[in-house]
Amino acid sequence: MKNAPIGIFDSGSGGLTTLDSCRSLLPNENYIYVSDARPDGWGGLTEVNIARRASECVDKLLSCGCKAVVAACNTATEVGIGLLRDNYSVPFVGLEPALKPAVRAFPDGKILVLCTPATARQTKFKELLSCCDNAHIKVRPQPELAKKIEKNLYDLDVLLPEVEHIIEADKPDAIVLGCTHYVFLRHMFERIAGADKVFDGNGGAARRLKSILAERGLLCDRKNAGAVEFHKI
Repeated sequence: MKNAPIGIFDSGSGGLTTLDSCRSLLPNENYIYVSDARPDGWGGLTEVNIARRASECVDKLLSCGCKAVVAACNTATEVGIGLLRDNYSVPFVGLEPALKPAVRAFPDGKILVLCTPATARQTKFKELLSCCDNAHIKVRPQPELAKKIEKNLYDLDVLLPEVEHIIEADKPDAIVLGCTHYVFLRHMFERIAGADKVFDGNGGAARRLKSILAERGLLCDRKNAGAVEFHKI
C-alpha cells in the first residue's frame, strides 16, 4: 500500500497547480490526476451536482488503487469534503483559501479573497471568514475567471487586463487566490502587487498530505522519482 499512487482531482486544469506543489514536496510518490472533461468548471454548478461530480472523480481514483485523495479544488472542498470523508475509507486532503496566512502576514491590512460563487456561499467558507480577526476582508466571487483560464491556458497573457482590473478596483494589501485555477495567474498578481502579497492554499495542502501519509505509515519507500498518470471523466 505504501507504493500505491496518490489521487488528485479537480474540475479541470486548476488542480495541476496543486499537483505541482505535491510533487515538489513528495517527488518519489506516484500520482493519478483525474479531471472533468466538461469545459465549464464547477464554480457555477449546484451543490448537488458538484458533490456528484466529485464522487465520480473519487470513484475513478479508487478504481486505480489510490491510497489517498487530494480534492484539488476549493469549490469541491467547501461543498463536499465532509461527504467524501463519510462515504470513503481513504484519507482526504482538501483545499482551503489561504486566508489565515494572509491575515497573519497582514493583520490590519486590506485582504482581497478571490473565489468562485459556489465557494463564497458555503457555510464552511463563512466559518473561515468569521474566525479570522480582520475587519478588512473583502470577498470577490469571480463567476467567469476559472472558465477563462481553462480556455486560455496556452495564452494566459490575454488575461492580464483582467488581473490589473481586479487589483486596481480594490488596491488590496494582500490577495488570496481561493481557486486552484487562479494560481495559473499568480505570477501576474505578484508582478503587479508584489510577491509577498499573494497567497494560495497549495503549499498547505501538500504539507497536510505529507503529514497524513506519515501518520498512517503510507509514505512510499521508493528512491526514484514517481510518475504521473492523467484521466478525464
